[in-house]
Amino acid sequence: MDTGVGPAGSPASGWAPVPGRLPRVLTDAGIEADDVDTVVLTHLHEDHYGWVVGTGGTPLFPDARHVVQRTEVGSLATTDSALSYVVTPLRAAGLLDEVDGPVRPAGGGVRALPTPGHTAGHQSVLVDGGRRRVYITGDVLVHAVQLADPSAAYRFERDKPTARATRAALLSRARDEHALLATAHLNEPFTQA
Repeated sequence: MDTGVGPAGSPASGWAPVPGRLPRVLTDAGIEADDVDTVVLTHLHEDHYGWVVGTGGTPLFPDARHVVQRTEVGSLATTDSALSYVVTPLRAAGLLDEVDGPVRPAGGGVRALPTPGHTAGHQSVLVDGGRRRVYITGDVLVHAVQLADPSAAYRFERDKPTARATRAALLSRARDEHALLATAHLNEPFTQA
């Protein structure tokens, strides 16, 4: 689920703390890069795709399909760093899996669900099958105030009305299901809906 800010020199390095920790965290957990078979990218912003490629510019996860909504790729400007840093190397390696709508990228109880607004093809992930459902929200939520007021917009939302509607619907669904939210930008990585 997303790959963080990436190494020094990644597109996010001009504003985010780099290098990111993903390779080290995986190694510490006993996970090798070639153990990873699926990477779901919530969207193609610099702080979410940085470790798609390693320091040599080749895919960090050489055996993983990288799942992204086709709408997300199609909405990129020709000058967007995501094209050269993510799309081109993954396509060249045959690892980019552009999907349309809800999919089960890893089988079982994992579903990618379109949650547009922050970007045109933003997606979140529902993990279901254990004691509780967990929604991995990507950037549907970027500030805690949005938990109390889903209509609160974020400066970098591409389509604010759609983002508001998406956020309200996701939070309502999560509350009804007593689900947990796994968030990228809130102080706590897991919160009760």
